Amino acid sequence: MEVLAETLNIRKSYEKQNLFSKKKEKVPAVNGVSLKIQKGCSVGLVGESGSGKSTLGRMMAGLETPTEGQVLFRGQSISNISLRKMRPLRRNIQMIFQNSSSVFDPSYTIGESIAEVIKNSEKVSKKECLGKIETILEQVGLDTSYAQRYPKELSGGQRQRANIARALVLHPEFVVCDEPVSSLDYSLRKQVLTLLNDLRNKFGITYLFITHDLNCVPYVCDIMAIMYAGKIVEQIDLKNNSMQNTLHPYTSLLFSCIPAKVPAERKKCTIESIIDTTVIPDSNHCCRFFLRCPHYTERCINEEPLLKEVANGHFVACHIV
Repeated sequence: MEVLAETLNIRKSYEKQNLFSKKKEKVPAVNGVSLKIQKGCSVGLVGESGSGKSTLGRMMAGLETPTEGQVLFRGQSISNISLRKMRPLRRNIQMIFQNSSSVFDPSYTIGESIAEVIKNSEKVSKKECLGKIETILEQVGLDTSYAQRYPKELSGGQRQRANIARALVLHPEFVVCDEPVSSLDYSLRKQVLTLLNDLRNKFGITYLFITHDLNCVPYVCDIMAIMYAGKIVEQIDLKNNSMQNTLHPYTSLLFSCIPAKVPAERKKCTIESIIDTTVIPDSNHCCRFFLRCPHYTERCINEEPLLKEVANGHFVACHIV
């Protein structure tokens, strides 16, 4: 299959002011990630807050520039290109943001916000623009009258549907979904996930689906990638492997924190004490998880594990596997 979007050992660091000196420290958010996403595929990117998921997604959407490495779209680097050269590609690369409230200008109607996206990429008449707006609103399950409403007049679920409509009105090939359902309750969450699936099947969209909720992954994803401290530590092709067949200690820990359906069977999750990012080793010559791993060996301290295929479509970065 054709590789649509790809990262080549990308890294991203941010500068942070040291509290005790005037020096600025570099804090790595993404620390050497190579990821291929095939056309028509949906990849779920999972990990705790601070693992680098959103930063990776923003770089793949062309919204942030990597400190090192390359982001490719259809084989073309989009890492350091100008806004002028990025503009023709923008219609094919979109992002659905987590907070739908901040996406819309409160002084614009929903229709005006969507029209702005259309006019930035196409020269269309007012009638054609209105037709595109009404069509996409219907496709995301909203009445065409919502084009005349303001964001404050919509419920959370309706606003998120409008958010999706705004991102998909140009029928992009690649969409980065950054926690698109985290702010919704369970019933609305399932509706939006079903909607994303339906739109993917209808238009052949390729997704990078970022989430911290493992329960969302089976609904929309073909592949699950687990991130920890800026690196992908496990990647599972869900078509050939069970989602529960995890091998990396960190992934197993994440799965242990999923609440059981029966309250009496729920176990206490100790993930907060285990993934304290203040004690993550800075060195690239060790496993960044070894301080929290109950199975680490001396090799984990002295050698960084590489992501290797251990079964068909199942990759793990762990020495003990």
